[in-house]
Amino acid sequence: MSRIRRAFVAALVAPLVGLVLTQGEAVAAPAFQMPFPCGQVWEGQTRTGHSPANAVDLNRANDLGDAVVASAGGTVTRVANEGSTSYGRWIEIGHGGGWTTRYAHLSVQRVSVGQAVTRGQRIGDVGSTGGSSGPHLHFEERLNGVAQRIVFNGSQIFYWGTRNYTSRNC
Repeated sequence: MSRIRRAFVAALVAPLVGLVLTQGEAVAAPAFQMPFPCGQVWEGQTRTGHSPANAVDLNRANDLGDAVVASAGGTVTRVANEGSTSYGRWIEIGHGGGWTTRYAHLSVQRVSVGQAVTRGQRIGDVGSTGGSSGPHLHFEERLNGVAQRIVFNGSQIFYWGTRNYTSRNC
């Protein structure tokens, strides 16, 4: 094959390789479930001005101390306490392929950094720590450090507003 022809083929193929890798990352996303035990119904709220915008706040009546469970299996990468600001008590779990989940405003953190967790395993309790104005769980799904639109049970949640969701994290 001539040098010019090889360069032409390379110019055509290179963007396709990038496309395949990009799509591969999206396909490699874990099958995230709600971060609550199976059968529970939670109200999820998304809104403009929320930081990050793709996060969801999950709430229900009398939820202080309710179990928070891993939305997918992985390894705990961070257990932090920001005090009375930001996330307050929070946990991050790495799921591979650049995917992480964050669970914030917890009253109790029940895992430690480096610990392997399974989907549905209790990792903490709903709280109102940090910059929270009341008990709820702030939840994020991230790819390479960037918050993504949240998917539970294979479906993207509703943006912008409030909807009820039933956990299938069994």
